[in-house]
Amino acid sequence: MSKKIICIFLCILFIFPILPVMATGNPEIEICRVSGGLFTLRIEIKNTGDADATDLNWNLTIDGGFLAPSSRKTSDSDILLKSGESMTAVSKLIGGIGKIQILIRANASGANEIIKNVDALLLFFYIIVEQNE
Repeated sequence: MSKKIICIFLCILFIFPILPVMATGNPEIEICRVSGGLFTLRIEIKNTGDADATDLNWNLTIDGGFLAPSSRKTSDSDILLKSGESMTAVSKLIGGIGKIQILIRANASGANEIIKNVDALLLFFYIIVEQNE
């Protein structure tokens, strides 16, 4: 009987500390908010998953309106976003006029790609984002 108790004790002692390491979750990326303002767009990206998001990549593409050519695309890559944390991605300087459509993509290793479309109005250097949650 005492051999069984010792065996169970040893199993508990050595197996349970390993279980949290084995039970890893996945990152889950969410684009929470897109806001405009003077010169740039700000995109809040959050990791709502159980694991850190490694190799996080995001990019935005702007279509429509009359834009300066350098204003059309912005991206960043190889970002680490820990579980439960968020970051604010900022676009390049945007200048132009007219109604614009913003396409935002974000992905990370082990997470599904997230795509969000947002409409906005560009008045020279001021961006007014339509909130369509």
